[in-house]
Amino acid sequence: MIIELTRKEKIFVSAYFDALDFTEDSKERELCEVFKREQVIECLAFFVYAECYLSDDNIEQAGHDFWLSRNGHGTGFWDRDSDYYTPYVRDWLQRKAETFKEVEVIFEDYAA
Repeated sequence: MIIELTRKEKIFVSAYFDALDFTEDSKERELCEVFKREQVIECLAFFVYAECYLSDDNIEQAGHDFWLSRNGHGTGFWDRDSDYYTPYVRDWLQRKAETFKEVEVIFEDYAA
């Protein structure tokens, strides 16, 4: 079975990996394929709950915020003002992201 991502899912997942690359300085290293697949699955699991609260205007930011919030990077959903999310949505997304727990990045050279 092959799952095709929707346009919104692609934006969300891409933003998530952009935030990962930024915080982990991973542009020069290759992520483990199994790790990447797991992260896409977790993004989609979060997105199922979050999509009804997101608009085209904040979906990319939400992808970044999911990575930042779940990993305790000192910013994320909780740190955004009402330009991005209403207070209720911001707090709900933060609580939901925290249920996914912190991620330890696995690079290809670690997996070999």
